[in-house]
Amino acid sequence: MNRICVNIACGTSYVDGWLNLDYTPASPAVTKVNLLGRLPLGDAVADVLYSSHFLEHVPRRRVTGFLAECFRVLKPGGRIRLVLPDLEELCSEYMRQRAAGEHAKADFVVLEMLDQCVRTESGGELDDYYKSLSRGGAVDMIDYVSARAGENLSSISSRAPVSSWRRVLEALRQPTRIWERLERLYCRSLTLFLPSAFLEQNVSFAGVGERHAWIYDFHTLSNLLEHAGFVSVWKMSCDHSEIEGFPLCPLDVTDSGQPRKGLESMYIEARKP
Repeated sequence: MNRICVNIACGTSYVDGWLNLDYTPASPAVTKVNLLGRLPLGDAVADVLYSSHFLEHVPRRRVTGFLAECFRVLKPGGRIRLVLPDLEELCSEYMRQRAAGEHAKADFVVLEMLDQCVRTESGGELDDYYKSLSRGGAVDMIDYVSARAGENLSSISSRAPVSSWRRVLEALRQPTRIWERLERLYCRSLTLFLPSAFLEQNVSFAGVGERHAWIYDFHTLSNLLEHAGFVSVWKMSCDHSEIEGFPLCPLDVTDSGQPRKGLESMYIEARKP
């Protein structure tokens, strides 16, 4: 009997034979879903739930509801695997690099930790930093940043500028993008009437799902999972899972065996009793 495996907020990392869900599908293989609403599954039908770098984007007041929905759709004995930034690792790495006098690396960890929590424009300072580093950074710093964030800096620097006409043509081929652009223009127009001090402190034009709402460590996340009813909460590694037949590559490991989402990530698994 085939297992039902679900990839929540899959982005471009979808798996053949799985139910791949996302709010903005990147492929016909992905089903469009409001990920903070009711998942398109019955009670106790899924064997495996997986979600990478999504939970930290969920507003804090909605996290318990999301985990409760995950608990609802899993079968008894079913497992969930969550991948997200690890606050404990980020803090330890910051302290280690600062103590070692590696101040450029420590400064990057601060950027890695905070930019997506506070950015007001799409990409934020982190995207600008990646691009500046790829144009002329020291090799050891490029290697460090690539390993930390799981970003291929050479691919960032090689992205050709897109002309305005090309952007228009791409939008016309994908009608949803037209509406997204119109929505952004409409929202920006409304902010013209806001006081500048309020605008700078309270309004962000980062994309939907781009900002982090919180950063977790194992302790806080395990408490949330146990509160939702899960048991056997364990911290794993990028290349190990207790889920039988779990496709570590391509979900958590690259073809070269490196963590796909960088060294900042933690991997948590739990079971529905």
